[in-house]
Amino acid sequence: MSVGAGGHAASVAHALLGVAELVAVVGVSTREWSVDVLDSDADAIALAQQQDRRLVVTIGENRRRLEVIDQLPPDLLFSAAASTSTVSADVTLGGSSVVLHHAHVGPGARVGRGVIVNTAAVVEHDVTLGDGVHVAPGAVVLGGASVGAGTFVGSGATILPGVTVGAHAVIGAGAVVTRDVPENACVVGVPAVERHRTERTPS
Repeated sequence: MSVGAGGHAASVAHALLGVAELVAVVGVSTREWSVDVLDSDADAIALAQQQDRRLVVTIGENRRRLEVIDQLPPDLLFSAAASTSTVSADVTLGGSSVVLHHAHVGPGARVGRGVIVNTAAVVEHDVTLGDGVHVAPGAVVLGGASVGAGTFVGSGATILPGVTVGAHAVIGAGAVVTRDVPENACVVGVPAVERHRTERTPS
């Protein structure tokens, strides 16, 4: 079941065809779904428990996705990779993480909860992705790099080997990150430079 019913939910549902069966989605949606659309997370939990199903949280916004994951029973969370993706045998995906079409996760990578490795993204060997990271389509995180919780890596961006990116940072589309990035920083360009920093407020 998908907790989320928007564009990212549709992408996940498409990517996991043949890997998992979608039986319901949760949320308000302008899309037409061929499965039941439930009103609340509580309804999804109840149905999952009744039918021995699992849940994947398909909310695109990183912070909200993690907030929902934190409220769900861990044993109900489902992680999966599209049949066209490659995920090394020694990689464990954290609860409610997804690897979409033509993406790659290399050996020794550590993937937290609620991570999105989007279409054609590359996460190379020995990379660490914290909880709630989103590696957007076509982005590349090279060997040994570390990306902190809640960070967004924009489409086509590249993080070079061994670089550490702090939590809740934003890497702009097409940026090339050659040095460490502080938490809450937004970096853009080639090479990437800090544009601004956002102080997170408590939830």
